[in-house]
Amino acid sequence: MSRFIKSSAAYASDKIDCPEKRLFVAVLSQAVHDAFSGHVPSLEKQAARNFLTGNSEDFKSICELAGKDSKYVKEKIRKKVLRENGWNVDVKLRISSPRRRKQMAVYRKKSNKLTANAYYAAKKINEASALY
Repeated sequence: MSRFIKSSAAYASDKIDCPEKRLFVAVLSQAVHDAFSGHVPSLEKQAARNFLTGNSEDFKSICELAGKDSKYVKEKIRKKVLRENGWNVDVKLRISSPRRRKQMAVYRKKSNKLTANAYYAAKKINEASALY
């Protein structure tokens, strides 16, 4: 019995099209169809959505045997369900408030012109001239 490593691109897992892989891709496809079709009864639809968004070992193994990443599939289904319910999931969250961004822009603008000591000296001169 010889041992060797198949390193060719033809042997990559996404290139192999065996009957078992096609079977598990069909299982995932049927679950997605059941989760989002209008003619499927609501109990079956909810069961399919629970299966696709759950974290069960069966779901993970089916995704693995189908050549798909289970986290990716779960996140895509979750976003599709949220979009269907009227949520906008494509909006990026703000890191900081608009007020803080404005303060930082002013700080960057000032800090580019003068060093700290020169800035406060100029500020003191401006305040003194504003009083007279």
